[in-house]
Amino acid sequence: MDLFKFIPGADPTILEQGSTVNGATSISWIERYREPGEFEIIAPMSSGLLQFLPLGTIVSHTNTLEAMIVENQNIKDDESLDPVISITGRSLEAILEDRIVGSNNASASSLITEYSLAAANSWDQAVTLINQHIQTPTDANDKLSNFYANTLMVGTGTSELRVIGRIDLLRALNDILSVDNLGIKVVRRNPFGKAGAIDKTYFQVHKGTDKTSTVIFSWKARDLDTAEYLWSTRKYKNSVLVLGRYVNTKVHSAGLTGYNRSMGVVSADDIDGYLDTAPTGSVLTDILNKMATRGRQVLTAQNRITLIRADISEISKYQYRRDYNIGDIVTIDGNFGEIAPMRVVEYAEIQDENEEKGHPTLETPNPLV
Repeated sequence: MDLFKFIPGADPTILEQGSTVNGATSISWIERYREPGEFEIIAPMSSGLLQFLPLGTIVSHTNTLEAMIVENQNIKDDESLDPVISITGRSLEAILEDRIVGSNNASASSLITEYSLAAANSWDQAVTLINQHIQTPTDANDKLSNFYANTLMVGTGTSELRVIGRIDLLRALNDILSVDNLGIKVVRRNPFGKAGAIDKTYFQVHKGTDKTSTVIFSWKARDLDTAEYLWSTRKYKNSVLVLGRYVNTKVHSAGLTGYNRSMGVVSADDIDGYLDTAPTGSVLTDILNKMATRGRQVLTAQNRITLIRADISEISKYQYRRDYNIGDIVTIDGNFGEIAPMRVVEYAEIQDENEEKGHPTLETPNPLV
């Protein structure tokens, strides 16, 4: 993999000029559907990469439009050997952890107000959430000039008014993405016009592409070298108690009762915590509606059946980025009678002095509630 760093100019958000990263003994590059991806570069101290890749450097490689940011540098010193450095980081959306929901309005008023998103498709709400904090904040110094959120999704999804507490922006984003099982990816500015990103970098909300009829990884056809299966309900909940300061309500999955009911707790004191007394009337009704939305959001984020890893054979005719990408739904014709659609939620590429290989991680594509 041909790794390179972006050379920061007057504005480091302009991802334009690059310089090749040389001297690494091993590189791992992991792209993910919803959670931030990550990378690790291992190299001897004599490589000069400690100085070449300072904290905050943005990196990518020639086969991807993802971009990641250097967050950690670690040195392992040994008197008898050249010290080894480890440089790690996550995909660029990790910087959203550095914004707090509602801080976009804090500069306009010292009074705390409820942060909410009007009813709209969840993918549009996700885009609005990001752009309100990085493109149109009241404090111009919070703006990230060349980073935008967008989506190419159309159609009808879940549409509800959402109230979000004072949590970091990345966590709030992931909560919204879970509603309709959506993902987020970075599309760095590029001359190909991918996603319109010619002169800016996008945080793009997406759902992948259904390729179940065209990409079929078969155990019998030796597309799979190894596979690891997991069937589990250990952490699965089909009912939740949404708990505020004064108000609580229960939200259930339809038709699951008695022995089949499994309950968890969802915190919602940010919804009614501003009150001094228990609410009544229309105020109570409004709070209950918001809490019910919170509960449904948590339930739909779950997944009970997972194929947690499949190593794709080198002789498979299907290749990552050519035939399928992160977020796409493919068919796995595995062992033990398992034939199922699976979403590609992660792809790990590993390169060292001997070889370069990769493997995907897959999950069932839809919530089961």
